[in-house]
Amino acid sequence: MLNNKIKNFRIVGILVLAILILYGSMAFSAEPQKLLVGFASWTMRFPWNVIDGEELQDKVDEINAQGKYEIELKITDAAGKREKFLSDIEDLLAQDVDILMAIPMDAHDFLGWKDLVEKHRKETGKPLVYASSGKIPWGGDIDTEAMGVDFAIASMDFNDGKAIGEHFVAYLFGKKGKYEGKVAELRGVPGTGPDALRNAGFHSIIDQYPDIETVFDQTFKWSRMEAFQLTRVILQKFEPGTLDAVFAYNDGGGMGVLEAVTEAGREGEFLIYSHDGQSDVIRAIQEGKIAATAVFDRVAQKCLVSALDFLEGKKVEKVMSPPVIFITQGNVNKILEPGGYVPFIVGEDVHWDWVNK
Repeated sequence: MLNNKIKNFRIVGILVLAILILYGSMAFSAEPQKLLVGFASWTMRFPWNVIDGEELQDKVDEINAQGKYEIELKITDAAGKREKFLSDIEDLLAQDVDILMAIPMDAHDFLGWKDLVEKHRKETGKPLVYASSGKIPWGGDIDTEAMGVDFAIASMDFNDGKAIGEHFVAYLFGKKGKYEGKVAELRGVPGTGPDALRNAGFHSIIDQYPDIETVFDQTFKWSRMEAFQLTRVILQKFEPGTLDAVFAYNDGGGMGVLEAVTEAGREGEFLIYSHDGQSDVIRAIQEGKIAATAVFDRVAQKCLVSALDFLEGKKVEKVMSPPVIFITQGNVNKILEPGGYVPFIVGEDVHWDWVNK
């Protein structure tokens, strides 16, 4: 039953376990309430994960400065290994954390940590609050009761892919007066959550038009260098004017595409799409070199604040879904206005090794 429920979304985000503390004891204590927060990440080798962790520490420091809580944050890195991810959770539970936040890769990790959580409950007898964040594709809903969670923060890769598909078909019609074109897709790792949902969302749009076809479909393993090399192959395979777009499934891939195109002196031949909202891609969009990127905003800070609200007895929505942020050449400057979207600041690309994943 649980498998049927969770297959309609991709778990990527935040698992929260919190020991229930009476709100009154916190509200009237002269001393800050001490909390140990564990943050288990499936990897800290990607910019998105690293920055989410750094900004979580910033939020912890901000909360501690207010004097109500004294939070200690512990961050672990599973380096993409499922066994290490689950053992990290076991270690944090053994340290008697008050809040456990975890960013897994997919629903399989979710099943693993759910078993650990239930085992911990039985062994300690402690009343624990358990929350998760995930993805809602295909219009499906997260069933928090079936998952055993109290609330979920859901980021939607499916809708991100859909937004890119809508932009692409509109571009084709505007350019040609008909829905006809060719696209090359550089996929992360087929079968993983982010890849599967971005692909499904994109194809939910373009597959409505039989004259729009994917003519190249290869994995670049989320690596900028792999995307660069594959784009060289694409440029050899397709002569100028025969390809309408390349969709790389993350921003590192998008930058790899741009670098190969620039090297070959073939800028502007086709649109480049990507995903994540990184600073280098934002600059390329401003310069007219990349068409668009889609992004879901960071969730770790929001999940921590929601967990504290839950502990204090405040109402927390069962499912919170941040809206799709779709950044194009037409809206990029507006979106970056003060108070708007803050891009991920990234440095050099990190190649990802998916062995044993």
